[in-house]
Amino acid sequence: MARFTVAHIDAQPARPTDRERAELALADAELITSLCRSDGEVIEFARDADAILCTGYKVGEAIFAACPNVKVIVRYGIGFDNIDLEAATRHDVVVCNIIDYCIDEVANHAFAMLLALNRKLLRHDRASRAGERIALPPLGPIRGETLGLVAFGNIARAVAERARPFGLHVIAHDPYVDPKVGEPYGVRLTSLDEVMSTADYVSVHPPLNAETRGLVGAEQIALMKPTAYLVTTCRGGVVNEQALYDALKGERIAGAGVDVWDPEPVRVDHPLLEFDNVIATPHSAYYSDASVVVQTQRVGEAAADVLRGYMPRNVVNRDVLKRVTLAPHPGR
Repeated sequence: MARFTVAHIDAQPARPTDRERAELALADAELITSLCRSDGEVIEFARDADAILCTGYKVGEAIFAACPNVKVIVRYGIGFDNIDLEAATRHDVVVCNIIDYCIDEVANHAFAMLLALNRKLLRHDRASRAGERIALPPLGPIRGETLGLVAFGNIARAVAERARPFGLHVIAHDPYVDPKVGEPYGVRLTSLDEVMSTADYVSVHPPLNAETRGLVGAEQIALMKPTAYLVTTCRGGVVNEQALYDALKGERIAGAGVDVWDPEPVRVDHPLLEFDNVIATPHSAYYSDASVVVQTQRVGEAAADVLRGYMPRNVVNRDVLKRVTLAPHPGR
């Protein structure tokens, strides 16, 4: 019998877990999986677990209180808005996310949306299949135009790198980043209002939290040029979907690319899907065959690290380290 039990509470039955299991074996931990649909099911399944893995299930006080052995919870991804960090900290649970995967994939997806919107690729494709043509203007040259980034973390910086060879000027807004950070990327840090009003393409990248929910709302979208496009590949809820719908309906912006939705999965009757100048994808920007290898390995590794008493690569709720002692990892 293994020393530790790790419960993946919202596992998809067809998704392999061999990489997680290999990493967990280093901590003498076994992985059990279930697709739980309620807190009651989670509590019944994970009551005696030493660690929890989750994708999108909302984990809060009730689960932490009922699962007293849990030492760490690891989310399959960068975002962590589905985990109650304060509750986790109260219960001495270390919360980990995976910050070093899918950076290139999301940046590629965002920039691909920008290019496809600019060239109206999907609209031309649909028209060609119907033996028709669409109006070409407005259609900017890209070179010499401005890309505005909302947030300037790792993914936004990767988008900025992709913009340089295309001759785009890049500006960004991020109140938590020193303006000097933008200099190597040729990016000027400025206000959110300037980003929204100046950019020909706005790409949105903040994490979702209380501060960023609705960050790009009606007031901000109203500042955009009528020829501008908005792309969001971060988390649903950062961009106000109703405000975006109203702007598109009123033809006050040129179009949008949306990969993240609030809630998810996106409904087939979602109002934004009625527009032919909207490119919609189902929160798939993170994916490549290679990125999923990194993701699943890192999830198992993070849980195994904490179970062995080592510091994982990233701790979200840093305050828990005042209550939980973790040794430096000997291999890093």
